[in-house]
Amino acid sequence: MRLYWWQGEGAHNASRRNFGDYLSPLIVALISGRPVVYAPVETADMLAIGTILKRERQARRFLLPRRLHIWGSGAGNSDERFPARHHYHAVRGRHTLAGIRGGGNREVALGDPGLLVNHYWGSRPRPAKQHTLGVIPHFVDQNTPAVQALLTIRGAKLINVYAAIDEVLRDVLSCAHVVSSSLHGLIVSDAFNVPNRRIVISDHIRSSLKFADYYSAFGLDEPEPLAGHAVGGNEDPADLIADYQNRDVDRLCADLIRSFPQL
Repeated sequence: MRLYWWQGEGAHNASRRNFGDYLSPLIVALISGRPVVYAPVETADMLAIGTILKRERQARRFLLPRRLHIWGSGAGNSDERFPARHHYHAVRGRHTLAGIRGGGNREVALGDPGLLVNHYWGSRPRPAKQHTLGVIPHFVDQNTPAVQALLTIRGAKLINVYAAIDEVLRDVLSCAHVVSSSLHGLIVSDAFNVPNRRIVISDHIRSSLKFADYYSAFGLDEPEPLAGHAVGGNEDPADLIADYQNRDVDRLCADLIRSFPQL
């Protein structure tokens, strides 16, 4: 199966593969049961995990528009619009759905396929809760004062988004709570039922809509994020995550599996 996902620097340097982007081939291979290969949008069959839906504009062959299969991709901005010609099986949330010209098909499922990491982990043993707080900075937020302050909290653990996917998942499972400026840090935490909260560390993340889009799939408004500059290092991790609401992850996962395209 030819899949497009955002490779970033990881295309040429395996140590710079952002785990959230590279969940896409892993989850698509898991659900399809087929080998997955990277393809540029021009030749891809499918787009899945990531804020990559605007890339559909590159889906052309001999200067003629092509139709892509879309499964869980998302918009980056509220003014993005997407042609109805594509096969929309699932999109990340209601904000993305609203960007499909004509409103999209009512049968389009909602949710980020990253939630299916629990299916990927399966029956493997789960680590004990060794850490009170997992800290997952987006790669643009690494090495910032806010992250250093969070790591002074007793029992805190830094989780590196450039680590191997299994390492990231194991680290999240080992934490009682998570704060993350990475969307997929929050998504994986939800998948594993680890109470979590978004933290805003900088203004370098290009899209804030993606967070609201993700939560909208659950019928929720985006929870108020934690302000990174307000963290002193003496906080109780449970207090940082005080307003966490359990998400109906199982329902979204069932919808995502049901909607997977049969290519």
